[in-house]
Amino acid sequence: MPFVKVSSGTQFHYQIPSCPDHKNPFLDPSKPTVLLLHPRLFDSYFFAPQWRDPRLSLNYNLLAIDHHYHGKTKAKLDDSPYDFQLIAKEIIMALDKLGVSKCHVFGNSLGAPIAFRIYAQKPSLVLSMILCGKHPPVETEENKEQYKFIRDSCFAKDDQGRDRLASDVVHGLHYVYFGDETGADAIIDEWAATSAFRPSNVLLITKIFSSLLDRVPLPQSTLDAITCPILIIHGGADVPYPVQCAYDLYDALPNAKEKKLVIVENAPHFLSWTHAKDVNDAMVEFLDGLEHIDSREMVEKVASEKVGKDMDPATQSLQKKKSFWKKIVA
Repeated sequence: MPFVKVSSGTQFHYQIPSCPDHKNPFLDPSKPTVLLLHPRLFDSYFFAPQWRDPRLSLNYNLLAIDHHYHGKTKAKLDDSPYDFQLIAKEIIMALDKLGVSKCHVFGNSLGAPIAFRIYAQKPSLVLSMILCGKHPPVETEENKEQYKFIRDSCFAKDDQGRDRLASDVVHGLHYVYFGDETGADAIIDEWAATSAFRPSNVLLITKIFSSLLDRVPLPQSTLDAITCPILIIHGGADVPYPVQCAYDLYDALPNAKEKKLVIVENAPHFLSWTHAKDVNDAMVEFLDGLEHIDSREMVEKVASEKVGKDMDPATQSLQKKKSFWKKIVA
């Protein structure tokens, strides 16, 4: 299990799923590197739909890092607010230790504002950014109240008195991030059963929700300084963040050398899981264009069949669950 430790003491767990040697993974210097930054709650395994796509795994180094307070990464957990700048700084340190001097950055939800701060601290590192389901700079007051309600509900044990989130809380989080998509039920259930995100872990719950409630927007001058190519991907059915958030983000980046906005119809916030084919298609077209790689024709059929089969909710025979989130916004 690969780890890299930085001078602050944070020990990052990382994976290179594109490398055939899973015991001692390495980056192929002949291929461009794509850094995958996962959303909140989940870890790097969230990118399995991207790992399975041979258009990405055969032509690019896919480097997935569990960032702070997620997965197997070991970082100091305290009662201070979630610090985007610190997290970006330490990820840069980890990349330096891994020998990554340049990379494309795919930031999913929470990973997207981290990607921005990586660019702000070290622009030469970032070849391009793919921002999938990025939040607005700050939450609306309505969202803040709803997130506070869910956060506080996380401190209560489940109906059987176990140190696990109550089922209504799990269903509410499901709706926030996956909407009515039943294809995500399996990953949600596994996360609820195995995650350290439990009522007794007050510091962790508070820290993760701080990334929503205490987020400080970057100044426009920082956004104006972003010149790398940008791909924005957003779900047309994103519950907390309507598509206007994506258009506002597009307009806030006036100096990007190349920028593209893709709206995936009927897709929820965590669309890289539920609508992997659409997201991967956009990624491949964007990255191949920048790197002058023609991976689409070579593996299009294989990728579409595999990703479609693996991620099609119809193949999972899962039932919808009643939404807790709908109750509190009614």
